[in-house]
Amino acid sequence: MLFPTLPLEIILLVADNLDKEKDISLLMRTSKRNYQLLLPFLYAHNLKKYGSRSALIWCVDHDNETGVKLFLELGADATKGSNPYYPDSKLLPDVPVGPLHFAKSDDMVRLLLDAGADVNDSPHQWGTPLHGAADRGDVSLAKFLLENGAHVDVPNANAATPLHIAAELGDLDMATLLLDTGADVNACGIFDINTNDMDEHQYHDRRGTALHFALLNKEDTGLPMTKLLLDRGAHLEKTDNQLATPLHIAARNCSQSTVKLILDHGAAVNIQDRWGKTPLFRAVEPLEPGESLPGGIKRPDQDITKLLLDHGALANIRDDAGVTALFETAYHKDAGIARLLLDYGAQVNPLLGGDDSRSPLHEAIECGVEATVELLLSRGALVDEITRHGETCLHLVTDRSGPALTSLTSLLLRHGAQVDRKTTSGFTALHRIVIRGRLTKQDLLLLKQGTLVKTVDDSEALPVDFGAQVRLMKLAIAKALLDYGSDFNIKDNSGKSVMDYAMENEKSFRPDLFVGQSSG
Repeated sequence: MLFPTLPLEIILLVADNLDKEKDISLLMRTSKRNYQLLLPFLYAHNLKKYGSRSALIWCVDHDNETGVKLFLELGADATKGSNPYYPDSKLLPDVPVGPLHFAKSDDMVRLLLDAGADVNDSPHQWGTPLHGAADRGDVSLAKFLLENGAHVDVPNANAATPLHIAAELGDLDMATLLLDTGADVNACGIFDINTNDMDEHQYHDRRGTALHFALLNKEDTGLPMTKLLLDRGAHLEKTDNQLATPLHIAARNCSQSTVKLILDHGAAVNIQDRWGKTPLFRAVEPLEPGESLPGGIKRPDQDITKLLLDHGALANIRDDAGVTALFETAYHKDAGIARLLLDYGAQVNPLLGGDDSRSPLHEAIECGVEATVELLLSRGALVDEITRHGETCLHLVTDRSGPALTSLTSLLLRHGAQVDRKTTSGFTALHRIVIRGRLTKQDLLLLKQGTLVKTVDDSEALPVDFGAQVRLMKLAIAKALLDYGSDFNIKDNSGKSVMDYAMENEKSFRPDLFVGQSSG
């Protein structure tokens, strides 16, 4: 006898002895009669076996209204159970939520609400079903939830309301609905700026207003959202948990047009954030290695820097580390922003103070951008300003490597750098270059005699190994120092002269690096 024609009692008996749902499902598919008979049995089996982990949420998520009704008729609890929800918003944790959060239609919401589901349920402080609708961009469902008692300003564990979600995702229609329904445009949550401790579900490290998050988007969505929020009364002095104002965020992340929009609405330009930085710092700071900004935004940005300065940004404010904006320009590829800051009154010789007395010129020397070094010197930077170790810029050059160092050395010497100035250890720059470059007595004597060091323009074959290239740079710096009168008989604090150190390096001599000298 075939399954389609077996008595119903036998079919139910067979099904009752099956443990796996896939086996029951196979039995159901033997005929239309068996399917209709065993569908309630399958749901009852699932509910009995899994309880609050039943397939109720799966049915809700797939908008299977028939399945949901059947589960509810069999006694499933519309307020229990949870499944992982994978949001688009970074403000919503990846934690399990209940059935109502997965509802995608008005009918499904009504069905669950009638069965006792809480329209403002927020498991693990994930957020309410309205957060979920905002995450999916479902304006119709959000409206239905609001009409059925959803609170518009419930914050989640990340202090985010549904409006934050809409602003973060750039959903203008959703944001408009929420604002029209009374959402607080300046809701910011409660947080302690003195701690980074977070609840296990609070994985997002930024808290702020919806405007803060709108400004983290690409311009095509961020700018319209910013306009909407400003038109609805967003406060520009509101700070996030890093004490950053919206202008701080815009100066770092946005285009000139967005920054101008915020300035035109009266943003204060000299507020300092948690680290003492003003928006001007954020405009001039280079990106960290591997860092990228939305929409291909680049930093530093000279036009935004000028815009901020034109609106009253002060160029000499120091952050908590004692740094001014001019220090940041040492890391730029050119001198454009440094020149702009100086034109707007930036002090050319601010020192960090405390345990460190470095100046912008020290930083520029270490970064090796000759145009910036030359600009600072031309504007009055002190060429012999010392660090806490008594190092001048001339000493710092000897610590670096790169093709620009020879010209930097000559530039410093032309601007009056004291060639034999000592560090706190008694080292002159020549001491340093001999020690760091392992230069020899023969090297110094040849350089002193005027023997030329090979360059790429020499007709003789130039060694191509990396060690030779580095050594050539060190020799060129030593030659510049000797040409300006450096004395290799000056002794350091331990009583050793440059020549003493050079004599310890005899095995390092490379005659082939000098013009007219044999390698034999």
